[in-house]
Amino acid sequence: KLEDVIAGIKTAQKVGLNPIKINCVIKKSPDEQNAVEVKKFCEENNFIPRFIPEMDLEKGEFGIVHGGNGGDCANCNRLRLTSDGNLKPCLFNDLSVNIRKMKYEDAIQYVIENKPACGVASSENKFYNIGG
Repeated sequence: KLEDVIAGIKTAQKVGLNPIKINCVIKKSPDEQNAVEVKKFCEENNFIPRFIPEMDLEKGEFGIVHGGNGGDCANCNRLRLTSDGNLKPCLFNDLSVNIRKMKYEDAIQYVIENKPACGVASSENKFYNIGG
């Protein structure tokens, strides 16, 4: 539920996990109505909005992240933690480790050691379902 997501974001802010960046997938422009509402929410709460163009991973069409610098595999130093507890070394790869089932330090070490040099289209997940 949206209320749960907002409560989680506010809790993260309250405990000092800053800066908080909010990703918003857009079809054409950051001026789309939903994107404008996300931007307003971010401004009201001191969050950083990041607008990500919708990408066709099957055709290999990638876009620039507005307000970010993603898409540079060789320089990527990111890990992603999904809402269901899976730690992923790459959004464009199926590898993930559930930190609820594995000691989190071991999970972090494992995904760092197995981070791919370059992501490929995920066969298990769609980009919008895994935090992109």
